[in-house]
Formats: sequence, structure tokens, C-alpha cells
Amino acid sequence: MEEIDITAEFTQNETLNKTNETIGLPEHLLFNEEIAGEIVAYSLLLVVAAMGNVSVFVTLLRTRQRKSRIKLMILHLAIADLIVTFIMIPLEIGWRITMKWVAGDAACKIMQFLRAFGPYLSSMVLVCISLDRYFAILHPLKVNDAHRRSKIMLTFAWLISIICSIPQ
Repeated sequence: MEEIDITAEFTQNETLNKTNETIGLPEHLLFNEEIAGEIVAYSLLLVVAAMGNVSVFVTLLRTRQRKSRIKLMILHLAIADLIVTFIMIPLEIGWRITMKWVAGDAACKIMQFLRAFGPYLSSMVLVCISLDRYFAILHPLKVNDAHRRSKIMLTFAWLISIICSIPQ
């Protein structure tokens, strides 16, 4: 009789172990060599992007010459890239190291907004630069209108980026 109980208990433990294996985290949510490689890649990207974007930003702020439209747009592009560099990349590194969010609901919403906002703004400013170059070729003598138009385009770039990031 005891043999049957031991066998039944062994079968129960085996079933419990199989259940725990299936309930456990999926492989892509566990820390492994692939994630370690991603952390190294993101860390290198952070260093290179920080050096490049900070140097561009500081250089554009230091120049005492008259600000051209392109310099203004590149300054806004540098700001967008700095948001990506110092918000999005460290967020990705932290997520891959911890595999969980520990900062609370409000911080999650703010960081998700900024995580979407940086790439949106960067893309929108690139569109502004492209449109500015298009109008410079199409209407090369309308310099006064071009400066006003570039400020309006940048304002819309910021607003559209904010609106597109709000659902996050």
C-alpha cells in the first residue's frame, strides 16, 4: 500500500515540476547572452551618441554668429537626439538589466511618452530640414519668408511629436 502512495506522490511532484516549467517566464524575458550583447551594444551607442550630440549642441550654442535657419534646425535635431540618447537608450539598458519596471506608474507613463517623443521629434525635424531645402531651391530669393517659415515648421514639428506621443 505504501508503494502506491509513494508512486502517487512521485507522480504529483513530477506534474508540479512540469507545471512550474510551463508557468515560468518565457525565454525572451530571461537574462541570457543575447541580452548581455544588447546591453553592450546599447552602452556603446550611448557613449558615441552622447559624444557626438553633446559636441554638436555645445558648438551650436557657442557660436556668436547670426543663427542661420539650418543651424537652428540642426540645433533642434541635436535636442531631439539628446532626448533619445539620455532618455531612451538608458531606459532600454535598464530594462534589459532588470527585466522589470520598479519606478512606479507615473514614471512609467512619463518615460514611455519621452521614449516615443524623441524619435518622433527627430523625424519631424528631419522633415523640416528637407522642406526648408526644398523651398530654398524653389524660392531662393524669399529669405525673410524662409526664416519665419522655418520657425513655424519647427513649432509644428514639436506639436505633432507631442500629440503623437501622448497615447503612450
